[in-house]
Amino acid sequence: MSACEKGGRWQLALNLLSLMPEATVVPNEISFNAAVSACEKGDQWQQALNLLSLMPDLRVVPSEITYNAAISACEKGGQWQLALDLLSLMPKARVVPDKITYSAAISACEKVGQWQRALFLLGSMPEARVSPDEINFSASISACGPGQQWQLALEVLRKMCEQQVMPDEVSYNALISVCERSQQLERGLQLLGESRERGVSLSVAFFPWAIARLSIDDPDIISASFDEVALKVSSSQLAPQELSNIAWAFGMLGVNNPTLFQALVIQAVPQLESFTMGDLLKLAWGSAASGVDVELLMAIQSEVTTRLEHVDLHSFSELSRIAFLQDTLGLLWASNFAGLCSSNLLASARLVIRQAGAIMDRAHGPSSSPACESMGKLPSTEADLWQPASTPQTILDLPDRLVIFKPPGWEVHSQHTELQLSSFLQATLGKRFAIMHDEEHQCGFLHRLDLPSSGLVLAAKSYEAYYDLKVQLNAGEIARDYVILCHGWMRPCLKDIKAKVYWRGLLPTIAGDQGKPSLTRLKVTAHARHRATSLSLVAVRIATGRRHQIRSHFSHVGHPTVCDGKYSAEATFQSDKDLCARNFLHRYRLAFKDLAGKDHEVMMPVPADLMISLQSVTSRDIQSAETIHDWLSGNSLRSWHDYTPLTLDFGGNTQTRNKKGGQWQLLLV
Repeated sequence: MSACEKGGRWQLALNLLSLMPEATVVPNEISFNAAVSACEKGDQWQQALNLLSLMPDLRVVPSEITYNAAISACEKGGQWQLALDLLSLMPKARVVPDKITYSAAISACEKVGQWQRALFLLGSMPEARVSPDEINFSASISACGPGQQWQLALEVLRKMCEQQVMPDEVSYNALISVCERSQQLERGLQLLGESRERGVSLSVAFFPWAIARLSIDDPDIISASFDEVALKVSSSQLAPQELSNIAWAFGMLGVNNPTLFQALVIQAVPQLESFTMGDLLKLAWGSAASGVDVELLMAIQSEVTTRLEHVDLHSFSELSRIAFLQDTLGLLWASNFAGLCSSNLLASARLVIRQAGAIMDRAHGPSSSPACESMGKLPSTEADLWQPASTPQTILDLPDRLVIFKPPGWEVHSQHTELQLSSFLQATLGKRFAIMHDEEHQCGFLHRLDLPSSGLVLAAKSYEAYYDLKVQLNAGEIARDYVILCHGWMRPCLKDIKAKVYWRGLLPTIAGDQGKPSLTRLKVTAHARHRATSLSLVAVRIATGRRHQIRSHFSHVGHPTVCDGKYSAEATFQSDKDLCARNFLHRYRLAFKDLAGKDHEVMMPVPADLMISLQSVTSRDIQSAETIHDWLSGNSLRSWHDYTPLTLDFGGNTQTRNKKGGQWQLLLV
C-alpha cells in the first residue's frame, strides 16, 4: 500500500484496500491513510473523501494524517470550500489540526483567490494553539496576489518577522508575484534588496526570475544577475526548475548571451526526463524567445512526444488534466514560433488533446446540437455592405464550431461591459452547449478582439472542438487577417514587426525589447491623406495573439492606428475623430479546419462606419486608389498572402503598371 501511495497509484491502492477483507485482513488507520494519500497524490479528491467517509462504518478512527491528506486532495482539485469543511469537522472528530492542516487549507484558498479566508485562517492558528511556520505565511502572502492586496502581503511579512519566522525563498517569490500583479514594481525591487540583506538562502534562478517578473529594464541589474548565473553554472549542476526559470528569464528580458545559454543547454538536455511539463514549457519558451537552440528544442519535443504517447488521461483530475493540456499547447506554440515544430509532436499532441476534450464532453453531458449547415461566406453585395451592424451576427455555423461577427463596442468575454458576445451566444443557443457557460474555457471562444475593434471571432460548441482549434491556433494553422488604417506613409518594404510585448493589469501594452515574443506580419497596400494627415491602409496577419498586439506594435514603429486613444497622443486621437469614430481595425478573415480536417474560410467586408471613413480619404496614387476602391466595393476580400504591397521606386515615389501598355509609370507626389 505504501508503494502505491508514493507513486500516486490510487486505483491500485483502492483495489488492495477492497481485497483486504477477503484475505481476512482488517483495514486499519495506516491502510486508510496510505490509500487516502495515494488519492491525494493522484489528484483524486472525490475518492479521498469517499474513503474518509467509509472509515467510521469500519470502526477506523481518522487521524490528523488522514484529514491532512484529504484536505490536500481538495486543495489540488480546487475544492476550497470542501477543504474548509473538513478543517471545521476535525474538532468534532477529536482530531487536532496541525501546521500541515492549515497549510493545505490556506493553499486551497490561495489557488482560487480567496485571500480573505486565507488570512482569516492564518490569524486563527494561534487560537488553535498552532504556531504558523514559513509555509503557512508564504501561502497566505500568495493568496494576496489575485486580489492585488500588496499592503496586506507586506503586513503578513511584518507579522512573520515579529513571530521570528525567517522568510525563505518561497516567501519572497510570493511577495514578488504580489507586487508584480499589483504594479508595485519599485516595492518589488526593494524586496529583492531586502532578501539579500536578510541573508536568505536563494537559488541561482531567483534574481533572474524576479527581475523578469518585475520587467526591470536596468541593464546593470540584469547584467549583475546573469553574471551570478554564469558563475554558478560553471561550478555546479543546477536543478531542472532552476534551469527552466533561468531560460524563461532569458526570453522575457531579451538577454543576449549565447555562451551562457549553451551552458544551460548542456546541463538541461541529459536530465530532461526529470523536468515537469511546466518546466519543459519554460525551457522551450525561453529558447524560442531568446534565440532558437535547435538541439534543445528537438530534445524537448522528443521527450514530450514520448510522454504524450504513454499518458493516461483518465488518471488525472479535471484540474490537473487542464494544466497538462495547457503545458502541451504552450510547448506546441514555442516549437511553432521557433519554426521547428516536429510532425511527431504535432500528431501526438493533436490526438491526446482531442481525446481530453472528448472526455470533458462526456463529463459535462451529451450535446443536443443539431447538424447545422454552413451559411458560407457573407454576401458581398453593395446593399449588404452598407447595412449597419450594431448587433453580433453568426456568419458560419458548423455542428461543433462557429464564426461570429463582433461589432465595435462589444466585448468577447470578460464582463467589463454590458455588451458581451458570450451572453449573446448563450441567449441564442441556450444551454445545449456546456462549454459556452464555462468561464474557465473562455465560454468557448478561441481568441478575442479589443472593445473598439470589429471582426470575426471563432468559438467552439464542444470541448473537443475547443481543444482541436487550440491545437490549430498554437501550431499556426489558423489564419487571422486584419485590415487597419494607420498614421503616416508606412514604408512598403516593412514586412513584419517582431517587438516583444508586456502589460500589467489594464495598463496599455508596451512593445519593445522585453516581454513576450510577438510577431505581426504586414503588407502596406495603400497610401492616402485626410486633410493634412498622411495615412496607410495595411493588411495584417498575426503570428502571435498578444493583448493589443497590433495596436502596440504599430505605435511602436511610429504608425499608430487611426482613432486609438490608448496608443496615440491625445491630440492625435481627438483629431482622428473627424475621420473615424472608433479604432480603425477590422478582422476580416479567418481560415481553419473542422474536426474532419476540411478547410473553412470566412471573410467579412469592412463595416459601414469604416466604409464611410475610407470614402473620406484621398488616395496618394493610382495603385492606392484601386486598392481603396476594392475595399469600398467589397472586391478586396482575399487571403493576406494574396495582397500585393505598394511598389516604390528608389526615390520613394509610388509606381504602378499601366494596364494597357504594361509599362511602369512614376506617380509624383
